[in-house]
Amino acid sequence: MSGTNSMDMPEDVSKQWEILLLLLSSEEKKIDRTCDCEVDTMNYFLKNEGVRKILLHWLSQMRSTYARKTSDSDTALKCDSVSLLWRQRGNEKFRASMLLDSYECYNKSVLYATQDGDMFPLALANRSAALLRMKRFKECLSDISLALSHGYPREQRHKLLLRRADCHAELRARTEALAALDEARAHAAELRLSPASTAEFERLVRIMEKKMATQQETEVKKEGPLPELYMGENPNFVSGSNAIELRQNETVGRHVVTTAPTRRGDALFSEEPYAWVALPSPEPVCEGCGGAGTNPLPCVTCSRSIYCSVECRVPATHHRWECPGSTFNLYPTIGIAHLALRVLLVGAEDGFPPLSPSENPRTAMELFQGYAHVQAPLYARQTHPFHRMFGLLNNFDKMNNTDYIQYALTATMLTLYLENYTKFFSYLPSRVPYPLSQGQLRLFAAALLLRAMGQLVCNGHATLSLATVDHEDGRTVSEREVRRATAIYPSAAMMNHSCDPNIINTFYRNRLIVVCARELPANTEVLNCYGPARSREPAAHRRASLRAQYMFTCNCDACTDPQDGVLLFSAYLCQSCKGPVICSGSAKRAQCQQCHVPFQLQGALDTLERANELLLQAERAPSVEARIEHAHAAYKLKQHVLHRHHASLRAAADRLARHYADAGEFTKSVELIKQNIQSHEYQYGSFSVEVAHELRKLSDVMLERIFNSQQNPDYRDWLLETHKILTKAVQLTSLNYGPWEPLVARLKGHEALTAALLAESRAPPVHSVHQELHYNLKI
Repeated sequence: MSGTNSMDMPEDVSKQWEILLLLLSSEEKKIDRTCDCEVDTMNYFLKNEGVRKILLHWLSQMRSTYARKTSDSDTALKCDSVSLLWRQRGNEKFRASMLLDSYECYNKSVLYATQDGDMFPLALANRSAALLRMKRFKECLSDISLALSHGYPREQRHKLLLRRADCHAELRARTEALAALDEARAHAAELRLSPASTAEFERLVRIMEKKMATQQETEVKKEGPLPELYMGENPNFVSGSNAIELRQNETVGRHVVTTAPTRRGDALFSEEPYAWVALPSPEPVCEGCGGAGTNPLPCVTCSRSIYCSVECRVPATHHRWECPGSTFNLYPTIGIAHLALRVLLVGAEDGFPPLSPSENPRTAMELFQGYAHVQAPLYARQTHPFHRMFGLLNNFDKMNNTDYIQYALTATMLTLYLENYTKFFSYLPSRVPYPLSQGQLRLFAAALLLRAMGQLVCNGHATLSLATVDHEDGRTVSEREVRRATAIYPSAAMMNHSCDPNIINTFYRNRLIVVCARELPANTEVLNCYGPARSREPAAHRRASLRAQYMFTCNCDACTDPQDGVLLFSAYLCQSCKGPVICSGSAKRAQCQQCHVPFQLQGALDTLERANELLLQAERAPSVEARIEHAHAAYKLKQHVLHRHHASLRAAADRLARHYADAGEFTKSVELIKQNIQSHEYQYGSFSVEVAHELRKLSDVMLERIFNSQQNPDYRDWLLETHKILTKAVQLTSLNYGPWEPLVARLKGHEALTAALLAESRAPPVHSVHQELHYNLKI
């Protein structure tokens, strides 16, 4: 591989990985290996000394570059001096009442502190003070307990116990609050505090006693139960409902079919992943349960992996084999291969299952072939989960040879990592039920890694949830979907693809809950969408995307429909009949599809350019009135040349609606959002996630209108309409994200508020204006 030495490589070692793969695969691609068994392929690469040398050198460079203190404020391993730096910064922010900033600093202090040292309990205690002020009482209690159990200084412990009492009091847990207060008193009595310290402590105790004097014990609210599988769990299709079954035929292979009629929202799958890994996210993701926005508790050894609690950290035993790689910055570099590694580690932790009594494999090939020919019903409840994972398709026979070689090289690198930087191969013999030699065990693990990569490319699943985003104006927030993790769900993977799916995927932490998107009669195939849906991309783009990743040509009803409806949402407006004019990206001329009148495309493009300039001016305008003037002018120009359902016209209307809301012109804002909802319903469907987001937006503006116009004669009618919108928003958000999503709780709170305001308002006369009211919004 002299070429790798002569070629200029990026200074960042992690960015060298893709180049290494390209160079190595270019030298190996002369032989087509896609027809090889995974064991044969990996046997070749593990014995290739040139490849091994290059990959081991790269791993060594990754370790020396990343597994260290990279700056005064960051380290991959534990370092109390870095922890102290962040704790001091947190103290400065806390004294300035910058609570969120102080909390983030204390998070880093906790992350970097040596867990058996003095810094860790101090960082936890400081973070608990910020959490108390932020009213995150349960997390505050968790930090207090951890600080106390890790040796928080005895002379300061009474203050922490008093904080614990305060948290319980705020949670209306009076019994626990009194017990914590008694413990604080007892500890303070043992310390022989100075008179001044005693007086201050007693003052704080009296404040606590006064707070609790009139309090009643309140039952702690528990999380609502997860949706139950419709008609119960199917014993012959693990994690699936009794209303579905797994079938197989030569035309579509394995597929899922309803055996009974189902309704919108009925749960068809509720499945924990076989394996999953967290992805980089705006909010921390627990590597134990997949919960987002957690109060992070780090790995004992490294500073790169976090959990939401000790209860999540303890069972995550696979991390002991991943921990060195976390310090190397290995996993963000290799993408889906991290999940393949986790598949291997989960299989080892669970223990690989034995084959039939008549089989006694002695080589990796014999064991691999034994698993490939297992006759047990793979999806029956009693079947070992590894068999379901092993039985997933990998499409190696359809794969580009270069891609296959790059996966094999990555599997080789991960095998070398486990061999040289962990004790995994000393542990593996106890997890395999046959006495394979060390060389054969290593080959078996490498082949599993390669197989898993192929399976994950065509069966992996991103887990989604909502994240709150603050806008630059300081007063507007919105929610957007973020990918928290990537996972493999073997039962749900049995659903075939359609660009017009009839299910919705929702996620509770890392659990996948699949619900019906609409009513399904018995004997209907249950269809997932693997890529872009028909409402988002033209058929040609969808088919190309699916061929590239999943290696099949989609012939679903949406792809074979001659009317590609999504093109309507990028159509121009015919100046003659007001119908849609659909132009391809390279077209210089066009005509209306309805009246066949030639369309002046260049004139439309010039108008759009002026409109976009006005929108830029609106964003830079010094006053809200000027922003409205420019945004309104841009909207009118776009209305003149774009079809009414054009996505760009909706975006202009949304921006103008926001400016109107900023100016207090809520009714104008409401009307624009209603128009957008009608267009979203037309494109995505009345029960879509897009309509759910627009309804949430509409309800927020309507609430602002109510709070600012209580003397308006239309006040009660506005209340009635707002309540109806909120009810629908709750329904659609629950359907698309699950009732556990925090946004659902917020919407329910708003719904309850409007119901209370309605009850307080004067009852309308018999012939109410509301009875005659016709909403522009289709609900």
